[in-house]
Amino acid sequence: MAVVQRHHDILIQRLSRHSANYRDPLEEIPWDELDPDRPWLPESLISLYGTAEYAALSAEEKIRLSQVEFVSFCELGLWLEALFIQRLGSHSLAHLYGDTASYHYQLHELREEVGHSLMFLELQQRAQLPFLTPPKLRPRLATWFARIAPEGSAAFWATILIGENVPDQMNRFILRDKTLPAAVLGITQLHSREEARHMAFARVTVQRRSRRLSLVQRRLLSPLMREVMRQFLYTTFFPVPAVYAAAGLDAPQRLARLARQNPHRIRLMNECAEPSREFLRSQGFTV
Repeated sequence: MAVVQRHHDILIQRLSRHSANYRDPLEEIPWDELDPDRPWLPESLISLYGTAEYAALSAEEKIRLSQVEFVSFCELGLWLEALFIQRLGSHSLAHLYGDTASYHYQLHELREEVGHSLMFLELQQRAQLPFLTPPKLRPRLATWFARIAPEGSAAFWATILIGENVPDQMNRFILRDKTLPAAVLGITQLHSREEARHMAFARVTVQRRSRRLSLVQRRLLSPLMREVMRQFLYTTFFPVPAVYAAAGLDAPQRLARLARQNPHRIRLMNECAEPSREFLRSQGFTV
């Protein structure tokens, strides 16, 4: 336990130092290079990729779908950031005096999450797209649990880690494609760089908090964690019909069903989920 605590304290100090040189995303991103005539996602990350219906789309339709799906992916980030900002903003002064170093870093994290939200909203406005997935279609259990789970608990930070790590795996795929517009790569790079710090904090917090859980408690929490992950993966990888409609495609309901059955998409989902699953298993959760 003492070793975990020492690692936690050293990590918090390092994360705070790296976060001190904050850069405003609205000033950092080359927005003028958000090219409307080029794809905004690698083709393999588009939800319909690998289906006959996708192959039948025109080049222009594929480009537009990639753009709408990238905005939808960033809208997912807005939902997640809002939940996290809400919880961080509700910290009591007791937490400040109880663990000043962690509180200090979490204020850095709060500033970065607000910056991400402003960045995602700027993207949405420049893309001239409305909100595509209303809150009522987001995972109810994941939303509820993120709002009511004890902030200092292993389960709460495990939920946060899932919400950060799974999209980060997608970001890694995006960053490999250097043919994408500079604004898309800039958004993804900035988000990925700062989320790396957030995930490091979440991991060490889960490690520290899970040491306090008995084997029985971990077993009782595991079904809840599995369902939270299942719901989160669903909202991350399977766009709602409004996404296909915004891309100008016919039969959006049918296309949404097709994406949910797409073997390529399901493989991508499981690949992106595996790092989170592996870490949580290492902490004694069955996910």
